Amino acid sequence: MKIGILIIFRNDEKVIDVQRLIALFSDKQKLDVCFVNNGSTDKTLELLKEIQEDSSISVSIIDVKKNRGYEAAIKAGIRYLASKNELPYILCLKQYTSQDYNTLEKVFRVVQQEKDIVMDLFSKTKRMAHKNVFSLHSILDTAC
Repeated sequence: MKIGILIIFRNDEKVIDVQRLIALFSDKQKLDVCFVNNGSTDKTLELLKEIQEDSSISVSIIDVKKNRGYEAAIKAGIRYLASKNELPYILCLKQYTSQDYNTLEKVFRVVQQEKDIVMDLFSKTKRMAHKNVFSLHSILDTAC
C-alpha cells in the first residue's frame, strides 16, 4: 500500500537541507512524494528540483507561480496525487520547518509498518477537510 506525502514550501531555502531530505526519502518505496512550491521568490524551487533529481524514489513538484495561500497549495497537491495514483491516504505537511525533518522521519517509520497497523492508525486520526487526507502531525500524535 502506497501512501501519498504532500509537503508545502514557501520561501524555505534557508530551512531546506537537501542532503538530509534526500537521505530521508531514500528507499521509501511505499511513499509517493509531492512537493508544492507555493509562490516562492527565493531559491526554494531550485532546491526542490535538486532533491527530485537525486532521490532514489519518484518525487513530484508542483510549482504554483503565485501564492494563493496554503489551502490552495494543498488542494493543488491533493488533486495531483489523486490523479496520479490510487492512494488510499495522503499525509500533508502544511508548511515545512527545520524541526519537521524529525517529524517526517518518525511518521515514515510508522507508515512502513504492517498494513493493518497503518490502517488502524488512520481510522483513529481526524481527517483534514479533504477525503483521506491527514496532517502529518496528527498521525504522529495518534501513533505515540
